Amino acid sequence: MNRPPLFHPAPPLAALAIVLIFLFSGVVLAAAQEIAPAAETAFPTRDYLTGNWSGVRDRLHHSGVRVGLNYSTETMFNVAGGEKQGGTYADNIDLALLFDLAKLTGIPRTTFLVKMSQRDGDSVSARFIAPSQDGNTFPVQELYGGQTFKLVNVQFNTRLADDRIDLAYGRLVANDDFLRSDLYCQFLNNSFCGSPKPVFLQNPFTFTAYPLATWGARAALDTPSRNWTFQAALYDGDPEGRRGDPAGENQNLHGTWWKFGNNGVTLAGEIRYHVNRGSDSALPGVYKIGGFYMTGRFLDVSRMGNVTTTGDAMIWLLADQMLYRESPGERRGLSAFGSLVLSLTDKTNPMTSYFNAGLVYEGLFCTRPRDRTGLAVTAGFFGKDYKDGLRAAGLETKSHEAVIEFNHLFLVGRGIGIQPDIQYIIRPAGTGAISNALAVGVKVSVDF
Repeated sequence: MNRPPLFHPAPPLAALAIVLIFLFSGVVLAAAQEIAPAAETAFPTRDYLTGNWSGVRDRLHHSGVRVGLNYSTETMFNVAGGEKQGGTYADNIDLALLFDLAKLTGIPRTTFLVKMSQRDGDSVSARFIAPSQDGNTFPVQELYGGQTFKLVNVQFNTRLADDRIDLAYGRLVANDDFLRSDLYCQFLNNSFCGSPKPVFLQNPFTFTAYPLATWGARAALDTPSRNWTFQAALYDGDPEGRRGDPAGENQNLHGTWWKFGNNGVTLAGEIRYHVNRGSDSALPGVYKIGGFYMTGRFLDVSRMGNVTTTGDAMIWLLADQMLYRESPGERRGLSAFGSLVLSLTDKTNPMTSYFNAGLVYEGLFCTRPRDRTGLAVTAGFFGKDYKDGLRAAGLETKSHEAVIEFNHLFLVGRGIGIQPDIQYIIRPAGTGAISNALAVGVKVSVDF
């Protein structure tokens, strides 16, 4: 039975009103004055709604305990194109507890991180843009996925050799360490935040992303010049306990299934070259080449039924580069990013090639020095083997999907961010049978 929509379908006039409201709210917020940071505290009211709890939070921090709590919600409407018009919201509550074990127990240079997530809401991609295909390939709301309580990271980090060696071990999230950029989560589309989407499309799902963690160990080494970073990791290849069965039951819905799985391991590596690292005057950048190999069994996308094949591998190139700085010592300026992801095992990866590129300007308006404005494009191309499998099953073939996204993040003080967002989805789900879609909405984030 079809569920009623979370929001009523938006006719053209309503869609226009939504856009005007976002634009008007932007003008109002741009004129607002940011709250000045409090002096001598790690938790200024500019950045945290509840500040430093009359000094209690600072005392906890100085004794080795840091508490972070964030609530984020993304409300998006499909106002034109797609299969239906309408909107949904998705939200996430993130609780992070970081313990400095050197201060608490005397274990030197080691921290212990515990993260928890509670997600609710629904997907505008699955409900309205492309419901006949269970959603378009690049979901509009990155907060949608795993809509339940999850225990996420439970990990130790140890830093050695003047912080040039960083070791992580425990319940890790692979996407925390690989194939990521600090610029990606300027955007709401899940193809940017948290990482390029094709590395997550194998079945069973293996390369973990928030809010799913798995057993693992990761080591990162900076050279003495700190121009190069070498990173490698080993992760359990069965984070959901499906034992290599694409149709198997997920045993780890809440992140509390802590057994070792039975579908091989994931081996990941990345080399990074840093330009002007840590400079306050020159333009910093980082360039990365990496990849993974998974030893388990995965759905053979070229054949009908629940047929599997062994092994999955992908490689990637990433670049982040600041292009312009307003003045020495300032964060204000323009940065660019780009990525290219390629499959080496097309029988296990539906999407065999992918790219994204984008621009982020911090402090575009001098009266709003911390705000960020973003424009990005992404496209992914489905492989021949996957198309052969769709034809064999009598389904529509898929060629590619692309997204263009534009937004502006208003940081209004008290840890509150308000971010109007527009996305244009080209060839939703890649079939060509669904008209291009226009999604508009807003993200609201609060750090408590």
